[in-house]
Amino acid sequence: MGDDGEQPTTIVAEDKLASNLTLDILQIVKLSQNQHGLRHDDHGRYRQYCTRRLARVYKSLKFTHGRGKYQKKTLDAAMVKDERHLLIPLMTAERAWSYAMELKRDAGNEPRKRAHMLKRLKKATVHAAELVSLCNQVGSARTALEAEAYSSYIFGSYLTEQERDWDRALAKFMRARKAYEQLARVGGPDQAEICRERLEELEPSLRYCTYKRGSGSTGASDAPGSMDDADMAALKGEGGVDEEIFKAVLAEEDGRATVTPTAMVWRGREIPVRNREARACIANAVSQLSKIESPLTMSAERGLAIYDKSFLFYNDARQHLRDDLASASSSQGGGGSESTGRLAEIKLADRALAVLLSEKTIERNKFLVASVTAKLTGEIKVEKGEKAAKPEDLVHLFNTLLQNYEELAESGPEVMRGVEGAEGLEEEIQLDCILNQTLLKAQRAAALAKVHLGAGSHVEAAVLYARAAEHAARVQDRAAAASEMNAVASKVQMEARRARCMTLADGMTVQVAQQKALRTGLSTVSLEEIPASTSGSGVEAQYLVDHLDQYKSAVLGKGANKVHILPMPPRMNSVGVRPIMLDVAGDEISYPSLEGRVKVQKTSALRNLFTFGKR
Repeated sequence: MGDDGEQPTTIVAEDKLASNLTLDILQIVKLSQNQHGLRHDDHGRYRQYCTRRLARVYKSLKFTHGRGKYQKKTLDAAMVKDERHLLIPLMTAERAWSYAMELKRDAGNEPRKRAHMLKRLKKATVHAAELVSLCNQVGSARTALEAEAYSSYIFGSYLTEQERDWDRALAKFMRARKAYEQLARVGGPDQAEICRERLEELEPSLRYCTYKRGSGSTGASDAPGSMDDADMAALKGEGGVDEEIFKAVLAEEDGRATVTPTAMVWRGREIPVRNREARACIANAVSQLSKIESPLTMSAERGLAIYDKSFLFYNDARQHLRDDLASASSSQGGGGSESTGRLAEIKLADRALAVLLSEKTIERNKFLVASVTAKLTGEIKVEKGEKAAKPEDLVHLFNTLLQNYEELAESGPEVMRGVEGAEGLEEEIQLDCILNQTLLKAQRAAALAKVHLGAGSHVEAAVLYARAAEHAARVQDRAAAASEMNAVASKVQMEARRARCMTLADGMTVQVAQQKALRTGLSTVSLEEIPASTSGSGVEAQYLVDHLDQYKSAVLGKGANKVHILPMPPRMNSVGVRPIMLDVAGDEISYPSLEGRVKVQKTSALRNLFTFGKR
């Protein structure tokens, strides 16, 4: 028993803890509350959302609690490997808090519901304290400060509803206010707005706790020993532990500012970016893209999520540059060389970001091509329920890449046009786009050949493989000998030639088999009666066309005879031919006269006179 108890401790001690995990706690809480019910004070709906999100997080992290019977599972710092682990205590605290607010609204004067509400609030404080502990161990300094502000607010709300320790409640709210003020100083405009809203929400609670504390209400100083050093320092207006956390946040922001470059590098050339928010967005995008791994080790969904997040950062950077461009254009009164140079610099950075975004889009599509190719070759195992890859998917991706390169060939040369020292950049971009397009045409032709091969069209597939080899040979002629593109083109050409030879061989085999089957079928065509039973099987051959007046099922069931609709090829029966008459001697025959058989009518002049009008 002693060995069993010591083994988990050794494993936890040997695991390396994660560090500098970042979670925007205030932003997540605000967006979740506004979008899921709290805008209309619907705490029940928000509680249900927290439950569903917790279930999704548990499933994605495989942090389950047993199958069937619930088994409690504790989250410690050694298990935290991703920012999503920090969502577990956050969403659990939010769920308990929202349930408490729902009970508070429905409690009225019922003591049982009020006691239940206090229990849920206390549970929220426990999970908030767990979040603070995890953030202090594995999170960044800014994340730890946000967790401290959130936990202080939840704890202050619990003490206020408890109506016992007003000193400690006031200390918690003062710690939360100080943390919000510090976060507003180090964060961007969005975070400053969130902190300002939180500070406005805190003011009534601070005034109420100050009033209760000064009026000598019950519990104003009942338990002075319940407050820790940080609460005492906050109550006295001193810095304490919170000031040390803020210094760590400032050091972290300064380090991030020094790491964030003041210029953007594009194709070996530095393009200055003066806007601080734009530089931060570019740095965040680069940080996200550094997480991309090989398609063999990273799922396509995970890679797409990273690319989408980086694209959002790039778009935010472009928006910041456009805001600077609008402000610079409006402030350009009488002109001047300085304002004109500033406008040109902002426009240059915006154009470079647009082209950089196009290049990253091409990288994302190439990542998808590599993922689909690995699935087709069997290097990546297709999971159960996942859509199987087809050559048609590759054709679609290659068409998209050709369009991307066409856009890059149009917009790329415009970026550095007129900039000193960038004379040869236009020809370099155009040549690169032409070579990549030719290589993509070769790969697209090979993918189309696979599509035709799957449909049994061997001749068309062989022609497409030959076309792929031609395109690859053109790339080899123009690309540098030691370049990666030359190696890829050589590989495509070799695979296309080999596949063409195999396709022709398979086509000849299929053609010979078809001719043999045709000869066999023609040899069986006869005017004789078809035997009543099939060769060697002893089963009578029946056709529905012979039994139209009877019900014969065409579906093969258990124990049923084999039934066909009609025989193919159709039966051949002898048909009597009508005799042929040749009327060649008809003109030489003398036919008898028929005048004697013609009836002659007798008439008179008087009769003709009276019947003249009737004719």
